Amino acid sequence: MSSNSPTAFRLAAIVPLVALALSGGPVRGQVASPEAPDLSPEDRPAAQRTSALELRGAVDDEEYIVGPGDRFSITIWGQNVTTASVSVTPEGDLVLPGVATVPVAGRTLADVKDDVQNRLGALYGNSEVSVALTALRRIQVNVLGAVLEPGPYVATALSPASQLVRTAGGLIDGASERNIVISRRGGQRERLDLTRYHNTGDLTADPPILDGDVIFVPHATAFVSVYGGVARPGEYELVEGETIASLIDVAGGLVRGAIADTVELTTFVDESTRRSFLVGNALRGADARALRDGDQVVVRFDQDWRALTRVEVDGEVEYPGEYAISEGVDRLSDVIGRAGGPTEGASLVLARLIRSSARRDRDLEYERLSDMDVGDMTSEEYAYLKSRARQLPGTVSVDFARALDGDDAHDVLLVDGDRIEIPKVETTVEVIGQVARPGRVTHAPGERYGYYVRAAGGYSPDASRGAARVIKGSTGERRRARTAGALEAGDVVWIPEREDINWWGIIKDVAAFASTVATLYLIIDRP
Repeated sequence: MSSNSPTAFRLAAIVPLVALALSGGPVRGQVASPEAPDLSPEDRPAAQRTSALELRGAVDDEEYIVGPGDRFSITIWGQNVTTASVSVTPEGDLVLPGVATVPVAGRTLADVKDDVQNRLGALYGNSEVSVALTALRRIQVNVLGAVLEPGPYVATALSPASQLVRTAGGLIDGASERNIVISRRGGQRERLDLTRYHNTGDLTADPPILDGDVIFVPHATAFVSVYGGVARPGEYELVEGETIASLIDVAGGLVRGAIADTVELTTFVDESTRRSFLVGNALRGADARALRDGDQVVVRFDQDWRALTRVEVDGEVEYPGEYAISEGVDRLSDVIGRAGGPTEGASLVLARLIRSSARRDRDLEYERLSDMDVGDMTSEEYAYLKSRARQLPGTVSVDFARALDGDDAHDVLLVDGDRIEIPKVETTVEVIGQVARPGRVTHAPGERYGYYVRAAGGYSPDASRGAARVIKGSTGERRRARTAGALEAGDVVWIPEREDINWWGIIKDVAAFASTVATLYLIIDRP
């Protein structure tokens, strides 16, 4: 075979790359020796070196800048498949032993791939050449300023700048979140805006780091605020060039019902004077004026715009749960009917309608009395306190049976947040207090309280019989037992304990009083 034949040329060209593979990278099919020494991070397999990287996706060939430490895998697909792994040298070159030294530092990944493929393709004729970036280089970045632990940190190219700030312990109190400066080697500057990144997911607000970057976190010094129809109202740090539209974007955008054609802007016209005016189409970016420190933006909105109103039905209905309503249209019977109606075991007598909006109303008199000692109250105040304490806040006075029969006076219109509670039918009367066997007694129609006391074993020796009370299950009203009449299921009979009378103390008090009266008489009667 002539040394000038095409086959001899291809063999001669393959030899240098085989030497490259044997000297630095594995050949496909080669099994690593189990006794292989521990490798430095730069020499470990790509799978180990990239496992902890925070990559947002595939590396963009047109954006990624190659530098010292990047590792490449070069594969030649021909009669034999040969793979080699090489790294960019500290001088910024990709060395292909016996083939070429390719300067790659500072060039895009796409440019490096094309260059290497063209050089090797010229040697191997019809063989296919592939070049892949298999590991990113380690770089050092300084994080300075208002962070917990400023200093140099090692990361990988393309790590987001926010990762370095977290690695440095995060921000200290008063640190800027939106005006963090990234200074590049060539003098360029970029801004890290953590608030925009976290609130909107804008990747451009959290740029990747490059070799030699310095991240400086200043203190926040200027602020603007936005309120009204936005998702996250409040005060925000001001960035250069911030407009009304961009501020609203950072604040999470508009909420349902926001009026998008005008907003109110309040700004300082001089050091001490503020002025408010309406700005048209500012939310659509038509107003590009830059906001200033202290500006306040208010997005007007209609709170009732397509408001979602609903009520809850709980207890003895066929389909308990939440139901949407139209305020001013849907009544109590409408929703109970949509819930399948009361079950056979439902007690309409004990059913309740609780209005959450009424529960929020403050009773200032009840609050005042709750803070007082009972001994300091008048009888009227004490009676009011007891009445309020027995009433469940927000209860609407409704006769459910009459409501379901179509009585409009009781078939009330529902409002947002109402809760309908329909319990099971009660079959017992509860007896509590000073009886032999406190507990529940099966209801007997037409029977008065004495029947239930006897069924509970009768009075105990300490019972105060004359103070017996009946508490109505339907209303919570407390009545004297002797005048309560026939009891209903769900009622409660309460027998309080008799108070011990200190007769000796009474005798002493009476004697002392009599002595005082006698003394006064003698003084007055003396001539």
